[in-house]
Order: sequence, then structure tokens, then C-alpha cells
Amino acid sequence: MVIEQRQLLCRDRSVLAFSIDTDSGRAVGNGRVLDSARLPLEFISHGKLSVFASAIDAWWFARAIPGTRDHIRASLESIGLHSAQELLNRSFGLSLSDQFWVRPSDSNVRWQDVNFFTNPFDEDLGKALFSPYSSSAHLNFNSPDATSGGDLPKRWAIDPSSNTRVLIKGGRYNQEPLNEHIASDLCARLGVDHVQYRLAESDNRLVSVCDEMLSDNEELLSAGQVINAFKADNQLSRKSQWIASAAALGAAEEELAKATDDFILVDYLMRNTDRHYGNFGLIRNVESLQLRPAPIYDTGASLWAGQLQMDNRDYISLPFFASQGKPTARRQLRLLSKDSWKGIDMSLLADWPSYVAQELSRYDQLSPSRIATIEHAVAGRVEHIRYERNTALSS
Repeated sequence: MVIEQRQLLCRDRSVLAFSIDTDSGRAVGNGRVLDSARLPLEFISHGKLSVFASAIDAWWFARAIPGTRDHIRASLESIGLHSAQELLNRSFGLSLSDQFWVRPSDSNVRWQDVNFFTNPFDEDLGKALFSPYSSSAHLNFNSPDATSGGDLPKRWAIDPSSNTRVLIKGGRYNQEPLNEHIASDLCARLGVDHVQYRLAESDNRLVSVCDEMLSDNEELLSAGQVINAFKADNQLSRKSQWIASAAALGAAEEELAKATDDFILVDYLMRNTDRHYGNFGLIRNVESLQLRPAPIYDTGASLWAGQLQMDNRDYISLPFFASQGKPTARRQLRLLSKDSWKGIDMSLLADWPSYVAQELSRYDQLSPSRIATIEHAVAGRVEHIRYERNTALSS
């Protein structure tokens, strides 16, 4: 067994010292906390610090591309790799979703020289992983695509005109990129903070493109990370638990409650079926530790994508915010505050169903009859919002 000493860093700050067995690639013994304020939240569970070897391994391997990513096994095999974890060591575990990275303790590599926020990176790995048919014998594995999450194919690129990092994301049913674009319009109409998605083509496929949502000193904290870090209060509903946990971390409660109501409203109108604890949360400045709600992002699994029946029957919803009974979309919608209902200008939604139909007609991805059915169903959702708003404001 060969033991190597490593450090987990947040930018230039050493956060955790630990040891690994270089043969197995797994941690050995307990880690030593060097900066508790900047320790990844995954090392805090229900209010208790956990820096055992198993927790270090879990954090490290969770940074890899998930095995549930579409076509990931074929993509890895095409470039000569057996698992996504093999990519991590070749890129220091660097990401464009946070400021963490890992290096040997005796290394003099500096953040300013390797981070992907300010340094260029080769896009060939991302292109190879984006398609199961790509291959290359001479790839540069030092890429942010080694740590990208989610099940849909995606890759990072750099816009040469602005030097902006952009995320290119595909779909499973060809509709998801259109949905992201439509959700951006809906958020803009309602004045809701959101990631702006635009449409493009890549390898003869429709994709969505968005700019990096973080600055080079920020990290994204998922709701799951935030909630799991604190001991649950069984007296609180799940929505209240999320807000209380984020507030305990330092988020402004009123601002957070408004942002939460915003995505509940948008998700209902879009009929989003995939708003889970991993795709909403907080953005934290790693220097000041100040927090703000993350903008709405990842709304592709909407508008009945891939579903045979298209109607407005209630369904199980996914941030699990119902305090009793099954967590359905309509029950979740009724958790909006009266102030949030007051802020909705229904006139802004008058022509939105026709806009949805117009956008879904682009690229000939869906049949005209399917688009007409979706337009009718979306109009029904707008009317249901009007009903719920009137009911809430009259009570």
C-alpha cells in the first residue's frame, strides 16, 4: 500500500487534509479539517461533522459524471476509459460549479494556473463525451467536463467572442432544449431570476446553450446539500425545512421564500416533472460567504416531453413540499404566499400558450396535432393559475 497525502482546497485556501491509497484510489483514515467555514457541505450531515474515509470517497466520486448519463458508458469506452472516476485525477477534480479541487500536499500547483473559470481548456473531451460515436486517441483530459453532473448529454465550451464559459446541453426526446428556451421566456415575462437559455445546433442535434451562472469566486449549493447539513425539525413542512436550513446557513429568508415561490409557479405552468433537490439551491461567494438564491435553471423535463398522454390531471411533484398527503403539483402550488400571488400579472400570460406552440413548432421536432394539444393544455394551466390566485387573494 502506497499512501499519498492530499489536500482539498477552495481556491487557494486549504480546507481538508487527508490520505489516500494510491493503488485503490480510496481515502485512508480520517481527514483533518483546516477551514471549517469553507468545507463542502457534504461533509456535514444533520449538524455533525463527517470527515471519515468513506465520506471523503463519497464526496470525491460524486464529482464524477454520473453513471446514469445517457450513453456515458459507450462514450467512455470510445476514448479508452473504464469509468468516469478515471477522469477526476487527471483534472484535479476541478469544476465550473464550485471552487474546490484536490492536489498532492507537496504540490506547488496554484489555483490561478489551473482553474477553468479563467484558464482555457481543451473542448475535445467534452465533444467526445457528448456523443457515443466520438473517439480520439489523443485527448486532453484536463477539462471541466470530467465533473459535469446530470443525466442528459452536456459539455462546456468557451465563447471566443466574449471568453464566456457556456454549457451546451442536449435532450433525450429532442424537446428539452426547446423547453429550456420556453421557460426562459416565461421567467422573463414574470420578472423571475433565471438562467437564459438559447437554441443552437450541435452535431446535427438541437441543443440549449446558457452562460455560466457563477462568477469565478462563487459555488452552487444544491438544496439537498443545504437541507442535509442541518438536523431536521419534524414540526416544519418540507418547504419550511428548506427555507429554515438555508436561513441557518446565512441566506435572507424573505428573499429565499420569494425565489422558492417563483420556481413553484414556473414549474406548474411548464408542467415540470423534475424539480428535485439537486437542481435548485443557493449560490455562495466563497470569499465573503454571502448567499443568494440560485436563479431558475434545468427546466427541460417539461411540457409533457416524452409522454403519451397530455392533459392537466394532477401528478406527483418533485420538490416534495406538501406538508401532508401526496406531494402533488396542485398542493404544492397552494403553498405560495399571498404576496407572491399578488405579484402575478395575469395579463403577461395572455398570449403565452400561443407562444409555446410557436416555439414548439420550430425545427419540426413535434407533430402539429401534438403541439395543438400542448397549447390547449397550457392554456388550461394558465386558467388554473388565475383561479388559484383569485382564491388566495379573496380568502
